[in-house]
Amino acid sequence: MPSPVILADIIQVIIDTVKHPLATFPSFQPFSFLSSPCSFSEGIFFPYNSQNITFSIAVFYVILYAMKRLAFGMLLFGFMLIGCQINTAPPVQKPNVIVEATAVPVVSSTPDPTEVPSPVPTETPTAEPTASPTPEPSEEERLHAYIAGMSLEDRIGQLCMFGFSGTSKVSSEFAELMNTYHIGNVILYGQNIERGDKDGGFARCLRLTDSIRAASPIDIPLLISTDVEGGNVTRFHWGKSLSSARTLGSKYDTELAKEQFAYIGEGLLSAGINVDLAPVLDVTKEPGEHFLGKRIISSDAQAVADIGIACIEGLHEAGVLSVVKHYPGHGAANTDSHDKTPVVEKSIDSLRGYDFVPFRAAIQNGADGVMVAHILYTAIDDSNIATLSEILIQKQLREEYAYDGIVMCDDFRMAGLRKQASLDKAAVQFLLAGGDMILCGANHNYQKTILAGLYSAYENGILTDERINESVFRILTAKMRVTDWTVPY
Repeated sequence: MPSPVILADIIQVIIDTVKHPLATFPSFQPFSFLSSPCSFSEGIFFPYNSQNITFSIAVFYVILYAMKRLAFGMLLFGFMLIGCQINTAPPVQKPNVIVEATAVPVVSSTPDPTEVPSPVPTETPTAEPTASPTPEPSEEERLHAYIAGMSLEDRIGQLCMFGFSGTSKVSSEFAELMNTYHIGNVILYGQNIERGDKDGGFARCLRLTDSIRAASPIDIPLLISTDVEGGNVTRFHWGKSLSSARTLGSKYDTELAKEQFAYIGEGLLSAGINVDLAPVLDVTKEPGEHFLGKRIISSDAQAVADIGIACIEGLHEAGVLSVVKHYPGHGAANTDSHDKTPVVEKSIDSLRGYDFVPFRAAIQNGADGVMVAHILYTAIDDSNIATLSEILIQKQLREEYAYDGIVMCDDFRMAGLRKQASLDKAAVQFLLAGGDMILCGANHNYQKTILAGLYSAYENGILTDERINESVFRILTAKMRVTDWTVPY
């Protein structure tokens, strides 16, 4: 390190050199070594003298200082580059840490001296969700499911209401028919009832109906019917007189009609019968001249409707089903369909305004069944009698009047039907037209022909499960109203 004197000289030389470089060193010849050789001992670059030495030392220290500053600047610049690289480096991904917030109790600045500290709430464990219970199927849904599981024999048997001969017990021939074809319903006529018995035939009839039920191979209860209308059509000998339909109509007393049919219903039920094929709802302008005679309530369609509804209510009060008859109406016919086919030329509008009035009222007031007559209405369906007419059953009863009860045909033994079609084909056509229950009295050959037609139509795809089940549903629904049978679970 130079002494302070030398340093002071050097600083002064630098200042003077900056101000007056040539005046400070007049003899300075920095490149004189190019023109006059000099030895290493004489100095390099310039001649050796005190001024040159002082200048050289000054230059050396300036260069040294500059190098230090340059080194420091380069070092600083290097740090800056490193810092930029650090700042521009991609951020390090940190794992997401979810910190659950804990509730911090809020402490009031002025707590109530009586306040009791609330306990720290503890987390209540969440119960596992339980499956919602499956809703119980409705009775209608269960009935549809039950019918779908029934055998073909059981279902076709429900579509039949057959009769037999005998007053005390079911005949062996009919018992065999019931067992083979699972017949689901039975009709009793006058020949099955001993009205001359001391009690009017009720006790004997009960033994008969018990015998019928015992012969049935199926668990579904039977519908057992007869036709008690009052007047001349009574089947039993009753404890009190039963007014005819005409008498009830002439009195126009609905309460009397209801009481009489409630009484009839109770008597039938005591004999094991749960269906009455009554009342008669045919209406005609001249009842006295008609072949039905006193079986007609009135020539006034509304009176027939009112008395007819009262009869239905009386039977229902006793717990017996009511089947009204003879749709579309015998009123305009002048021939008995037992003997031949009546032909009527009335239009559908004419029927709606008169003949249909009582039937429409009965449908709207709970008629359990509607019996269809073997009559040809040429202006409506000139090809088919009413029993076989889709127009009169499906379109008129089912669709226009929205009737969903049992549609039953009049007896298949009658000439009014047999002269129009074979029994086997007629049975199938009746069902396809919208009917439900085929009625045939004590003729087992006819009954077997009907059954053969139904089975053949099913095997050939003419009569479908859907169509059969639809009728079975209506019949079983009616049975549940007058028996203790319910759909099995």
